[in-house]
Amino acid sequence: MAKPACCVLNQSVSPHYALLGDILVDGQRMHALIDTGSSALYFTWRDWYERFTFKGACDWLETGCYVCSTPCGSDPVTRISHADQTAVSISPRGGKLRLGSTDVDSIAFGLVVAQDPLPDLIPPVNSIGLGIIPTSNYQSLMDQLRGRLGSTTFAIYLKSNPSGRPLGEVILGGGDPGKYVPPLRYVQLRSQQEYLVTIGTYQVGSGRKTIGINQDALIDTGTQGLIVPQFYVRGLLKDITGQASDAVGGGRRVECTEIPGLSLCVFPCQHRSYFPPIEIGLSPYGDVPITISSSYYTRNLGGICSLAITAAPPTLDRPRWTLPDFLLVDKYFEFQPSQGRIGIANLRSR
Repeated sequence: MAKPACCVLNQSVSPHYALLGDILVDGQRMHALIDTGSSALYFTWRDWYERFTFKGACDWLETGCYVCSTPCGSDPVTRISHADQTAVSISPRGGKLRLGSTDVDSIAFGLVVAQDPLPDLIPPVNSIGLGIIPTSNYQSLMDQLRGRLGSTTFAIYLKSNPSGRPLGEVILGGGDPGKYVPPLRYVQLRSQQEYLVTIGTYQVGSGRKTIGINQDALIDTGTQGLIVPQFYVRGLLKDITGQASDAVGGGRRVECTEIPGLSLCVFPCQHRSYFPPIEIGLSPYGDVPITISSSYYTRNLGGICSLAITAAPPTLDRPRWTLPDFLLVDKYFEFQPSQGRIGIANLRSR
């Protein structure tokens, strides 16, 4: 693909494991969730957030808040529901964005004026939605940039580093062949509304490869955990803890204890380094493999270690995997929605 016509955003994985891109909105520096599972572009309104918390709370909010120079909060209010059961309500606003080194005028976005649950329970985030399905009353950022970009293609990559916080870029309007080791290997999209591909196989460490899965897998960078259909999740967790136990040795068992009501499986932090990698094979035959290090599917928050793997809700009409942001680490993903495919390659080492 040709180099992009517009914009390159820096991004990183935050200490709370969210994939955040750097952006200026009307001259205000913020971070926003890079979300391929939604097309919504919105930012947290300071007046609303500090009404529920305290004056100055935005200074402590990881993603930052938008400060209005003219009156905010006009109608209509649009409600957006997310896969994690949270929802935000946004009101329309327009302004100037700086995307990397590029200034873009007259961009419409939303300001968060309500959230469920309330923001004192779950901190709000800003969002740069790169998904396909439209948001009511709003154009996506990619649609608003269409005249400037000339292409709906965009690329995302993350590179691991010793800090444990991968760094990378979002490239809007094309790709960059200098970032990856060719060739791109393509997986076909199964939907015109979502970045839905096929998962064919998975393998835990040196264990037996599970083949013939042939299920939907949503690539959703706004999600911070691997979501696995009920039929496979128990076996996957058993393989992970079994191989971790073998690595620890001495007949000791690595146990992952589920916390009722929290969809959380915790384990002793001293065992974290023994957890094996997971290989996800995309395409019906699994011939586009992606290896996920245990550094990314395990979490350590304040000395509490857990797996970033949960079971999918049993209410789904058909089994679906959700592949989160850490799928991108040390990989280059080129999303080509107009061609119905995603190209995947290893990152160059430099």
